[in-house]
Amino acid sequence: MKEILVMRFSAIGDILLTTPVVAALKKQYPGARITFLVKAQHKAFIAACPQVDRIVEWQKSDSLFEIRKKLADVSRYDLIADLQSNLKSRVLSLLISAHQKRHYKKPYLNRILLVWLKKNRYTEKLRVSDRYFASLEGLVEKPPDLAVSLSRTKLPKPLEKFIAEPATLIAPGARWLTKRWPAEYFASLASKILEKLPTQRIVWLGGPDETEIFQFLKEHPYLKRHAKRMMFLQAELSVTQMAALADGVKVIVANDSGLMHLLSAAKTPLVALFLSTVEEFGFYPLGGSAEVLAARNISCRPCNHKGLAACPKLHFRCGRELTADQVYGAVAAHLVPVTPE
Repeated sequence: MKEILVMRFSAIGDILLTTPVVAALKKQYPGARITFLVKAQHKAFIAACPQVDRIVEWQKSDSLFEIRKKLADVSRYDLIADLQSNLKSRVLSLLISAHQKRHYKKPYLNRILLVWLKKNRYTEKLRVSDRYFASLEGLVEKPPDLAVSLSRTKLPKPLEKFIAEPATLIAPGARWLTKRWPAEYFASLASKILEKLPTQRIVWLGGPDETEIFQFLKEHPYLKRHAKRMMFLQAELSVTQMAALADGVKVIVANDSGLMHLLSAAKTPLVALFLSTVEEFGFYPLGGSAEVLAARNISCRPCNHKGLAACPKLHFRCGRELTADQVYGAVAAHLVPVTPE
């Protein structure tokens, strides 16, 4: 193969979960040029994947025919891997010439049954990356250990110096409220780490929309007294620097979010907090060092496959019944040495 087109327009986590496929395609077809079609606002996340040769940006104003024109420098692709698999991507693949076209199959029925009727028809917990590979069966070999593939770049000196001491990385944000563990619970978790693990430092990592959460944490009375042992990074690092940061800490705590998938690129132990979502949807983190924590015995969970702006039942039990003690126990297990009996 010489020309491969991979299509995944959004969202951040879904895009990052395509990178194991891109890496496997490049390994199997090292002479091929891999073009990736993505929405312009998400370009940075796939640009960090070293196996992507060219990125074509889908601007908000672009029509399907304008996108086709952007891809027209190749008269015929050897393979189109449609990992978006929606109406737009299907129509676009019809407009573009290719020797082979493969489409990712979404488990729509199973998802609807689980969300609306609480009928679990998933026979196994397949990750989305596994399903991406299934759509390319016979064309690319799936590696035994899937991992998000991202480049690394050097960290700022102050941050490099800060994590030279043992540090826990906490990402308290998520796009949807029902996927965000409450800020006061994160404060309680951080207080336990600072109190019980006196050598630990904490790095808080988030995006531009996490201002309210970060402000709450900065003003928390106990955390304020230990400000020197913490560093707050809000929209300050590039994708490749965030991946490098994940390599340099001892343990990571994150909500089910795009940032969680980015941080899973490291081999660092990761404690992932799943609230209104469940592993069956396929978005649990890659890598053998990740652990998913959830308040599992809640009848209304999952209420949605993506997350919602408010709890439909108004109680948010899936967030409030996952305690700081539970999360601290998972974190401490990676930090406190076990004394043999």
